[in-house]
Amino acid sequence: MHDKVDLSVVIVTWNSADEIYDCLTSSYESLDGLNAEYIVIDNASDDGSIAEISRAVEYGIHNITIVENKQNLGYTKACNQGIVISNGRNILLLNPDTKAKPGSLAKLFAKLEADEKLGAIAPQLLNEDGSIQYSCRTFPTYWDMICEFTLLSRLFPESETFAKWKMKYFKHNVEMTVDQPMAAALMVKGDLMRKLNGFDEQFRMFFNDVDL
Repeated sequence: MHDKVDLSVVIVTWNSADEIYDCLTSSYESLDGLNAEYIVIDNASDDGSIAEISRAVEYGIHNITIVENKQNLGYTKACNQGIVISNGRNILLLNPDTKAKPGSLAKLFAKLEADEKLGAIAPQLLNEDGSIQYSCRTFPTYWDMICEFTLLSRLFPESETFAKWKMKYFKHNVEMTVDQPMAAALMVKGDLMRKLNGFDEQFRMFFNDVDL
């Protein structure tokens, strides 16, 4: 069953009416022929998010499954709802406020498929003004937290000693193996993600991607 769908795109929404249509349509245009399914888990939005998802169906994205939660279950649990029902060989966890560049998801997919040692891959993220968003982290240590709380990391933002955790010394403009990319746009091999049972639900929102 998994072989029939190349990519499952899992998106969690909560009052995302201003963003979700562009997220769906831009990511759809970036697939370059990949067979993808969309799974949108809505955490009890009351702003018309569901109507915007329906607009995307009218646009031509027909393989969309919507799960409407009656209450806000948080990001982690909602994400796992999507992972459980996904059928894709690979799974893309995507935030609703993202817009994909043309061909970007196809390139990520090809890279992930080409290397059996890779378990996950993430794209370079850009801010609205086109500047690079620092989206990679090292695994946090006690020293890193001390530097954060004492503001040493802000005084020396590009120091590998005082600001190692947020990796601002890495300019995010070349390919690099990293400890942890943000899960705002993270593509994971499907069998691996299912074997791990998705995210650890002890982490309701933050640090679930670090744990993964």
